Order: sequence, then structure tokens, then C-alpha cells
Amino acid sequence: MEKKEIRKKILEYRETIDIDQRKIWDEEIFKSLINSDLYKRSNTIFAFVSFKSEVDTHKIINHALSNGKTICVPKINSKQEGIKIYKIDNFDQLKKGYFGILEPVESCEEVDRDTLDLILMPGVAFDRHGGRVGYGAGFYDRFLSSMNKEVYKVALAYDFQVMDTVPMDQYDVRIDGVITEREIIQRD
Repeated sequence: MEKKEIRKKILEYRETIDIDQRKIWDEEIFKSLINSDLYKRSNTIFAFVSFKSEVDTHKIINHALSNGKTICVPKINSKQEGIKIYKIDNFDQLKKGYFGILEPVESCEEVDRDTLDLILMPGVAFDRHGGRVGYGAGFYDRFLSSMNKEVYKVALAYDFQVMDTVPMDQYDVRIDGVITEREIIQRD
């Protein structure tokens, strides 16, 4: 399947999942992440702020903040500028921004990408080889390709979002793993 078909199929299906079912799956993903060595070793975590039917990151962000971890979230001012990284101390520092997604307010501190220890990624579909199909705008691929240091990149997704293989283009950046409600997948 082409990326466009995969996006349509997966997103349509994800929207049909009962909210109570998603909450059960979100809790499993939350527990897997916070109990992982990956999370425990990380001091500065970059996390997407979940939107609509994405895996819930609000609980993860609040938990990490209460554990004294530094939490950074993305902000998109324009397609040209791409993703900027801002540190937040609480959810009150977020307001609706690009596409209605919660983003940090202007008073938040911009952070250098080289301080990140872990990146929690959104996306539509993934495979066991680090393949990722995003939403189509290329924001994360440009962001990841501009990283100076190697940072572990893990997607948070539901099991049905993991496919045998997903199409990858030359500019697509492979991720290191995926956490679903059933397993932690590390790129082979």
C-alpha cells in the first residue's frame, strides 16, 4: 500500500475505536513506558502532546513532570521553521496552536535539541524495522534529520498500527522502537 492509503485506512479505523477501549490500551502503554529502563534513564524527554485518537500522552507528561523529569514539547510556527522545542512545567502552559494541537505558550523556554535524552513520537503506522508513516507534512523527519546527537526515538501506538512493512522514502528517518499496548518493539 502507498502511504496515502495507509494513512486513510489506519486513521479511519483508529477513529472508530471505542474511547473506553483506547483508555485501557493507553494505560498499558503508559505502564510499559514508565517501567522501561529507557524512561528511567532519561532526564529530558521530548513528547508529542496527543491529539484526537492518538495514544494519550497527557498522563505520561504529567507523570514525568511529577517525577522531576524535564519535559519538552513541540511547537510549529510555520512549515519553513518546522518543529521548535519548548520546556513546560505544567499543562497550563499549553494552548491550541497548529491544527488545534496543544502547544507551549510564548513564555515557555526554547530548548536546544542536543539536551534531549528520549523522543516520544506520534505517527500513523510503523513496522519492526524502524519504518514510520507520519501524517504527511514531514515535520518529524526534518526535525530528526537535524539532530546532532543520537537520541532514542520511540513511537507510541496501538498494536493495529504496526504493520509488516511500511513504505519509506529517502528523507524518512527510521525510529528505534514502538511501544504498543501489547509489546515493546525494538528495531531489528
